[in-house]
Amino acid sequence: MKAELKIVLIYMIVGVLWILLSDKVLLLIFEPDELYQITYLQTLKGIFYVLMTALLLYLLVKKYYDALDKKVQELKHVNAELKEKSKELEASNKDLEQFAFVISHDLQEPLRMITGFLTQLRKKYEDQLDEKAQHYIFFAVDGAFKMKQIILDLLEFSRVGRYLEPLEQIDLNKILADVCTSNSRIIEETGTKISSIDLPVIYAHRDPITQLFQHLIGNALKYKSEKRSLEIEIGMKENGSFYEFWVKDNGIGINEEYADRIFVIFQRLHTAEKYGGGTGIGLALVKKIVEYYGGTIRFDSVEDKGSTFHFSLPKKTALSKVKAA
Repeated sequence: MKAELKIVLIYMIVGVLWILLSDKVLLLIFEPDELYQITYLQTLKGIFYVLMTALLLYLLVKKYYDALDKKVQELKHVNAELKEKSKELEASNKDLEQFAFVISHDLQEPLRMITGFLTQLRKKYEDQLDEKAQHYIFFAVDGAFKMKQIILDLLEFSRVGRYLEPLEQIDLNKILADVCTSNSRIIEETGTKISSIDLPVIYAHRDPITQLFQHLIGNALKYKSEKRSLEIEIGMKENGSFYEFWVKDNGIGINEEYADRIFVIFQRLHTAEKYGGGTGIGLALVKKIVEYYGGTIRFDSVEDKGSTFHFSLPKKTALSKVKAA
């Protein structure tokens, strides 16, 4: 039996029983001869009232269920479209994985050959080549190395979110120490001071979290000011189910006109000649990693005074949902 019919039937039974019982109560109080005509009319009116309100209720409930059924059909249609899109996305991911495989193997081999032969050419015929030819070979080899780095960075960018390893407990103090160790030479040469509070243990994947801190700290080291010694501060505070971190420096800062480009892939805000090499993928990779774990990232900056990158990472409970997904 349909739900609307059940509701109407129950309503009618309860209404009729109430009318009949109310008549009995009145007859117990008053004389039957006095109220017979009145109760008879009352019964007819009551039954008529119940039938009319039941009909109205049926129409209202039917209208509601018709609208609900329409919504259900729309949801089924949307779900069917989502399943189709999911299949397309799955196929696209497989294509991306194949593309990453080609990048990591097939495209790097020709670059190695180009670099190797050009290097051999320079060594073997160094005495026969004039200065211009030497410059041409140098630029060709340098371009091949840069292309290789772009390929490797693109490979890392494409891997975000496709981690085969399970989530694990990661001590961010250890991650920070490892990043500082890998940058120890430039830290010592520039006299950089890095300060940090005690950082928490989170559930995540080790490699992307290391990349996150590596790129943010590496970015601060690269864009230091020549006017003062570099200071980098790593801080954190709790905010509900998230940890909110910041990496603050007193470097050259970022002009406001670049605010909408800072996290865009391949966007370099400064020349390679002045601030060294780079592919412009670092901060785009950081943003993708943070958003994969359900966090957000933004920055505050004053040109010639420094920048602060704020990002959030979920605690254990929130991150477990990412794992389940």
